[in-house]
Amino acid sequence: MSQTIHTNKKIITLSIAAAVTTVIAGILHIMMAPMSLSNDIGRGILFLVGGILQVFWAFPVVRQWGRVWQIIGIAGTIIFTLLWFGTHTHSLFGGTGGHMPEGIPQGNEPQENEQHGGFPQGNATGSHFPRGPPPSGIASIPQIEFFQIAFIGLYSALSVSLSKRK
Repeated sequence: MSQTIHTNKKIITLSIAAAVTTVIAGILHIMMAPMSLSNDIGRGILFLVGGILQVFWAFPVVRQWGRVWQIIGIAGTIIFTLLWFGTHTHSLFGGTGGHMPEGIPQGNEPQENEQHGGFPQGNATGSHFPRGPPPSGIASIPQIEFFQIAFIGLYSALSVSLSKRK
């Protein structure tokens, strides 16, 4: 009997943790939608619809709707994550590779300042970005992607636990 209670606590904990990670990722995507809609309608719609779906996905996770829902949730989040990595791998491996930081409209790039190592001066509230090179490697991965990767791991672990339980 204690093994059943322990298994149920593990399943409940995994369910809640997976639901929290997908809700946070969804809220972050929804927050990104307004700025993206004004710059790129396709990307804005992707963030809005994807964010709404991620927030919704907490229900099938917590309610344990079944194997099909688990596969759809995991596969959908993997696709969403791969879309980001597919469009940002250049920033992971050094330099910006032509990638424009969000917030700078195309054609309005700040001019390089030779006195300061070629990096733009100013702050994010003005027309320039803070000093220093753009992040690369793991530092260039936004938090939202870590939440999505955590969801994939947690929901996969939950799926395995549920299948062993039956």
